[in-house]
Amino acid sequence: MHLPVSLFIGLRYSQSRKGNAFISFITLFSVAGILLGVMALTVVSSVMNGFEAELKKRILGVIPHLVVQTQNEESSWPAQWRIQTGVLDVTPLLQTEALVQSSRQLTAVMLQGLDPNNLPVFLQQSLLVGQWQTLSAQRYTVMLGRGLAEKLDVHPGQQVRILLAQGGSYTPLGWMPRQRLFTVAGIIDTGSEVDELIMVTAQQDLARLLPVQQRRLAWRVSLAEPFLAPVMAQQLQQNPELSKVEDWRQSHGKLFAAVAMEKAMMSLMLLLIVAVAAFNIVSALVMMVTEKQTEVAILKTQGMQDRDVFLVFATQGMFNGVLGALLGVIAGIVGSWQLNNLLNLFGLQVAGTVELPVLMDVTQIMQIFLSALALTLLAVVYPAWRAVKINPAEVLRDE
Repeated sequence: MHLPVSLFIGLRYSQSRKGNAFISFITLFSVAGILLGVMALTVVSSVMNGFEAELKKRILGVIPHLVVQTQNEESSWPAQWRIQTGVLDVTPLLQTEALVQSSRQLTAVMLQGLDPNNLPVFLQQSLLVGQWQTLSAQRYTVMLGRGLAEKLDVHPGQQVRILLAQGGSYTPLGWMPRQRLFTVAGIIDTGSEVDELIMVTAQQDLARLLPVQQRRLAWRVSLAEPFLAPVMAQQLQQNPELSKVEDWRQSHGKLFAAVAMEKAMMSLMLLLIVAVAAFNIVSALVMMVTEKQTEVAILKTQGMQDRDVFLVFATQGMFNGVLGALLGVIAGIVGSWQLNNLLNLFGLQVAGTVELPVLMDVTQIMQIFLSALALTLLAVVYPAWRAVKINPAEVLRDE
């Protein structure tokens, strides 16, 4: 295969180990810098992706992705939306804010009334103690989040008092909230902050506790991709059959926005490391251009065009950038794959976790690779332009 002369010479310069040792050192240093930067960016991005996915599974697996209220309880909307693309299920939901009291503590909770026979998959898998069938077999029983149970210092079989601010009544002792004793039937462990807020009971039990005007069912919409909930909510708001549409951002939007911001800032900082390493190529190429002035002058006198001279040194710089970025991606993928084993090998553990969640995104890795190449391309422009500006007459005058 015959390469264009500019590419051939550029690749020869890149692979040559003769000449100035300092230039070789600077070149090796820049390649190693790109390698380490791309590897770090790949590993950190994979961990942040895993962390975000775990939050999405643990928090958005419990709270409703969309809560919809219809104008008419006989509306055919739920049946129509169950067959929509991206919708996993549409189930009836009662939900209210309440206070729960034990012998030691009083705290605010989000009380959900669900059908024990039609629960979200992750919620079913999160049950630590007890059985979901207990909610339908025994009246006035609840499942508590693990953090909430620890805060209240209660265990299965014990009772807690649930109080609602709405629908209270005046008695000879003053105004009294609606309240009822519930028996703790089990403990839920989602491994997230939701455990400190969530209580689940049977729909019929919560309906009996609520005032009549608040017993109207809403609909819980579970999506295959929870992050599409805002788009779905916008579509649903155009439907005149629906009186109210809320998505999960109302309760947990700030948390995920903070995670996204942290992820973006970490990526930016690590990309700057790649940029510093890429621009080290400038130093190496400028010195190479200075060292190769005579060769460049001879090539130009033999008819090589400025464009071809530019490509010679651009090829040399891009070769180093591609090599560093490619090795960095490979090292990053291997490092992400074996990250937890490496942490165990060196005796490093992250507080509160057994293993770091890791999720590699092929598209994101390709973006990191292309970003490193783009930065390298910017870095080679000035040295290659310097080579183009060499005047053969001045360089060869004393030869």
